[in-house]
Amino acid sequence: MPEHVGPHVKLVFAEMARQRMTYDSLEERSGVRRATTKAWRRKNRPGLESLEAALATLGFGFCPVPSLEALPAELAGELTALALKLRMNIPQTWAALIDIGVEQKLLRMRADERAAVLAEHDTRRLRHDNDNTPQQRAGESAASTI
Repeated sequence: MPEHVGPHVKLVFAEMARQRMTYDSLEERSGVRRATTKAWRRKNRPGLESLEAALATLGFGFCPVPSLEALPAELAGELTALALKLRMNIPQTWAALIDIGVEQKLLRMRADERAAVLAEHDTRRLRHDNDNTPQQRAGESAASTI
C-alpha cells in the first residue's frame, strides 16, 4: 500500500483482511461501491460518509477527538491521568466518556425520551448503510414548509 494512504484507510483494509471480508461483501453491507473502495488504495481518498459506512460495517466507529495539544493544559492532564488509570489510549478514553455521558443523560429522562436517545445513539455508532440520501438538518424542515 502506498505511503500516502491515511491510517484510517489502512485500518479498513487491515480489518477487511482480518475479518476475511471481500470487496463485494463490504459493498453489499455498507453501500460503498466496490470500485470506490478499491480506488482508495491507489488514487482516491475516501469521503467521510463512505469511510464511516465502511468502518461501521467492520465494527468500528469514526469519532474525531481533539488532540491533547488543543485542550487546556489542566484538562489534558486530567484526561491523560484518566487514560492511564483505565489503561486506554486517548481516543478510547474519549469514547468511554461519551458513552458515560449518554448513560447519565438517559438516567435523567423519561422512558420514551430514553428510547429515542438510545435509537439515535445506536444509529450513529452502528450505521451500516450509505444510501447517499440528502439529510435535512434540524430547523430546515420547518423553513422548507413555509
